[in-house]
Amino acid sequence: MASFSWVDGSIVGLYLLAVITVGVAVRKYVGKVEHFLLAGRDLNLYLGIAALAATEFGIVSCMSAAQLGYTKGFSGVVPGILLAMAMWIVGVTGFCIKPLRQHGCVTIPELFEERFGRAVRWLAGVVIVLGGLLNMGVFLRTGGRYLSP
Repeated sequence: MASFSWVDGSIVGLYLLAVITVGVAVRKYVGKVEHFLLAGRDLNLYLGIAALAATEFGIVSCMSAAQLGYTKGFSGVVPGILLAMAMWIVGVTGFCIKPLRQHGCVTIPELFEERFGRAVRWLAGVVIVLGGLLNMGVFLRTGGRYLSP
């Protein structure tokens, strides 16, 4: 049975130290919530696509892609290729992003409020929160399953 050794703890500790150091170093560039959440609405196309890819790619995505590639061959890689293509299309076309920018909105529920009223914004917010909680529960469990012996 695997155990968490001092080497593992050192790696985790160094990672946390690096993340905190970078956070402290760049805090002078983040003056408003808009800067933090939206990068000041000033990302170029390629940095935006990279940020989207970094958001979507985690341990579960990596391990499932590797497993599918190993067990299914090239056909197991197709979902990853399609996801990369979808991110590129969203980045190039601005799908769902252009309306948010045009209306100065930060979130989709905020855009819904502008178009359909406050009740629709609340309903959309509740659906997004519940979906996010379910998604995080599934990904945490799946990630734990991948990482545990």
